[in-house]
Amino acid sequence: MSLPPSHYFSHQQHNTELVPHWIEVTCRGRTLKLATGAGVFARRGLDEGTRLLLESADLTDAKRIGDLGCGWGAVACFVAHENSMSHVFACDINARAAQLTQLNLQTNNLENANVWCGDGLSSAHDNFFDVILFNPPIRAGNVVIQKLFNDAHRTLQIGGKLWIVLRTAQGAKSWAKKLETQFGSCETVAIESGYRVLVCVR
Repeated sequence: MSLPPSHYFSHQQHNTELVPHWIEVTCRGRTLKLATGAGVFARRGLDEGTRLLLESADLTDAKRIGDLGCGWGAVACFVAHENSMSHVFACDINARAAQLTQLNLQTNNLENANVWCGDGLSSAHDNFFDVILFNPPIRAGNVVIQKLFNDAHRTLQIGGKLWIVLRTAQGAKSWAKKLETQFGSCETVAIESGYRVLVCVR
């Protein structure tokens, strides 16, 4: 039975045992062994949008970094590996995604990161993060995405940055206008292969 498109972004629990599919992923000059699996976004490997986000984001001096909607943990793992003096906090509403992220952090001995399964950043403190990275779940709908943007705005420190990747064809320009109104600042920093990377400063 095939799963509906929305299954990546719900609390749906899977009754089948997690069977990791191991791959090697290279990004930012590093190669990591990572596990993907059924029931998560981009299970065959790192998608082009996430890759562009990782290659574009400036994490200089960021001590607390959030990976919002972490999926199987590629962003959390690469960021934690490259920024050993920072702490990475990854979250996803999908229990299987959180489980895979935890497995990947352990496999790569990334002790400066942790993951939890939850509804966005609802459980995070206000003014906590220096940086948040986010590849929005477009198929979840605008209401869900706006709620996640609201979470990011609330939990970023003043001057903190939200890095986002969106497909141009899926409303990146429209979201950029909305985010500029919400944050007061939204800049397009990269355009490639139909994707745009935006950065908002709180």
